[in-house]
Amino acid sequence: MNEFSKLVSDFFIRYLTNQKNASENTIKTYRDAVVQLLEFMNYKGIKANKIKITDFSYGIICEYLEWLESNKNVSVSTRNNRLAAIKSLFKYVNYHRPEYMNICTSILEIHKKKTESVPMNYLTVEAFQDMLKSFDKNNMRDLRDLAIILTLYESGARVSELINIKLPDLRLTKPASVVLYGKGRKVRIIPLDYSMIEILKKYITIYKIKDSEYLFFNSKGEKLTREGVNYILQKHFIKAKEQNLTIYPDTISPHCLRHSKAMHLLENGVNLIYIRDILGHSSVTTTEIYSKANPEVKRKHLLEAASKLKIEDNYSNEEKDELLDWLKTKL
Repeated sequence: MNEFSKLVSDFFIRYLTNQKNASENTIKTYRDAVVQLLEFMNYKGIKANKIKITDFSYGIICEYLEWLESNKNVSVSTRNNRLAAIKSLFKYVNYHRPEYMNICTSILEIHKKKTESVPMNYLTVEAFQDMLKSFDKNNMRDLRDLAIILTLYESGARVSELINIKLPDLRLTKPASVVLYGKGRKVRIIPLDYSMIEILKKYITIYKIKDSEYLFFNSKGEKLTREGVNYILQKHFIKAKEQNLTIYPDTISPHCLRHSKAMHLLENGVNLIYIRDILGHSSVTTTEIYSKANPEVKRKHLLEAASKLKIEDNYSNEEKDELLDWLKTKL
């Protein structure tokens, strides 16, 4: 194993896994970035087992990023994610091999590519309630799908958090809640609306979910996957949209339900601090995107601010006449 290979191995095992306690999804994202970097270096004529740290430079990494877009057809967002992973790797190298400081520092200076901001995609309260009407609660498959979508929405969970919920993580007596395991192994307890508790109880009873089992599973009885959750949501979204096209956005994703929950809480006057805690954001700055993206919230706050302004008219009739005469002669 050469020096670069050992540093990469240590980065994933010692740093990401043991020290940073990174989530499975984070490790996979970083792995993909490194795998594609090795593929690019092979494209440049340098095999993976022959790569040296001195083979890298500011120019090489910039070329790698362009190659991702042109040869791998990745989006700007994915390109920026790959860059973040590579910079994290070379930050680690810089710390453990200071003799390569110049190479690492130059790579750490690479800026992410600017991209056009995309409007946040979310369901209105009307649209979400309308979609719920499309489920047949007496149908076993629909009952499972409804339980999945309600839990995803009510908890504001990421898909990775949803599919890892086990029965002991649920509290179905008052106050109802669910335990979620988020990024960086952070644990948070989210209150659940009592309106969905009966549906979850019925689902658990009919499917005979046991304490040690994952709460949701596919038709084969296996743990539900990200793709499975997306398939279920798309199926019911298309079905509901066919009946009422005008109230729905063009597309939907599981993360859209997370956005929807945050928007609905914000519209009901819930403080951003509480929304931050429900979503599991590390900073309220991240949560602020919802107040910036919702025009109704902006309008509400502007009207409230305007109503507090007291504008007094202190002009006398004589002063008004003088002002009008001046405007007529000077303009």
